[in-house]
Formats: sequence, structure tokens, C-alpha cells
Amino acid sequence: MKKTIYRSKIDWWLIVLMIFTCIVVPMIIDPWWLAAMYGIGFTILMYFGIFGCWYAIEGDNFIVYQFFRPYKFPIHKIKEVKFCKSILAGPALSTTKLAIKFTDRKVLKSSMPIEISPNNRHGFVEHLKSINPDIKIIY
Repeated sequence: MKKTIYRSKIDWWLIVLMIFTCIVVPMIIDPWWLAAMYGIGFTILMYFGIFGCWYAIEGDNFIVYQFFRPYKFPIHKIKEVKFCKSILAGPALSTTKLAIKFTDRKVLKSSMPIEISPNNRHGFVEHLKSINPDIKIIY
């Protein structure tokens, strides 16, 4: 089975937040060693948060990697994919997202959709649609 990887889109505000927490905030902390520990710690945390988030499609599975940990979802149970803009938390680094709803509540253990932000949203949706043509697309 071939695995296709889709990187998460990263908004500009996330880069500004990273610069602020990793560079500006340590400048106002008084002991230099505490500022260095704070800066290094948040840089490592931001690195894992940003570069540890991506999506993959492998066979009949849609995989979300968050902090390098994979979560698998069956593509044949996807009911609809909606193009949306949202600031809700989730495995996404952008406000332009895809909200994916499943036919079975047991997949997510919730009736809420999972919101992701692949860099190539249209290519990602077309790939899902090629595997499960019953998916309803909402623009």
C-alpha cells in the first residue's frame, strides 16, 4: 500500500506566536539561565507541535499525526467533508480547515467532526473521494 502524506498548512499567526514565546518573552526574564531554559523549552515544544502534525492516506485509512502520534480513521465511514474556517482546537495549524464527519459515532467517540488543515485541501478531498465516492462534499 502506498502512503500519501499531506502536510498541515501553517498560518502566519502561529509563526508570530512562536517567535514571541521563544524569543521575545525570554528577553524579559531576569536571570539569564532561566530565560535560556524557557527559550529552549518552548522552542522544542513548538517544534514538536508544528512539525509533528501532518496527515496521511494509506489504503482505506486516513491517518492524523499529532505530536508524531498516529490516529487512524476508516475512509469508508466518512459521511461528509466540509470546507470551513474555524478557530476551534484540533490537529490543525491553520484556520482554513476541512471538517470531516463520520457515519458512525464510535469512530471519534463523538458526534462532532474532526477538523484538519491539509496544505492541499482540494487534492486531499479528491484523494478521499477516489477511495469513497459516497462522501458528500460541502463548499
